[in-house]
Amino acid sequence: MTELVGVAAVAVVAWFAAGTIWNVHLGRELMRWMQGGLSVLGGRTTVRWLGSTAVEMVLSDAKPPFAAVTLVIFLEPRDLPWWPISRARGRRDTLIIRGVLRRAPAVELEALDPVSWSGRDALPRVPREWLVVRQAAAPGGPVVHHAGASALACAEALMALAERAGLAVGRLSVRRTEPNFQLHVPLPDRRQPARDFFEAVHALAERALA
Repeated sequence: MTELVGVAAVAVVAWFAAGTIWNVHLGRELMRWMQGGLSVLGGRTTVRWLGSTAVEMVLSDAKPPFAAVTLVIFLEPRDLPWWPISRARGRRDTLIIRGVLRRAPAVELEALDPVSWSGRDALPRVPREWLVVRQAAAPGGPVVHHAGASALACAEALMALAERAGLAVGRLSVRRTEPNFQLHVPLPDRRQPARDFFEAVHALAERALA
């Protein structure tokens, strides 16, 4: 029995070490890629690791329409033995972009993918009185929760922009309260130019204020 406990302890430690190394490598790789386009959103970047599953990046001197921008690389818990269970429940590597806009949007909406863990997580915070529309152009994709006709029109325009940019939206949020703008997407394809990705994010934020 003692030997089995020892073997199990070694296996857990080895799993933790391998998962941590994997996540750190993935996070650093993505941050290197992002340097090719982050200037579209703001200036100098302050980086902080939040354990082995998240990296917070705060941009100084955010460019209009942003007053402030924070990015979070949210990684799967590969360092934990129950990672396969977490993955089976939909937890995936996600890039989260949170922005405070220079003025509050005129509309409020949430486009949430019910399959995405971040979409499901945000659902309880959607006001109950909001209307719900499933995007006919993207069956099985994000469901739009909105506060009126103008908000729905904005949501449709935003989702069209995201689709043209090839963004798989887990959550797209426009709110009058801060953060006014949120975009949750799978980690971008590093084979594509980072600048193209961040220009798409910038265009979405501008359209949210149109």
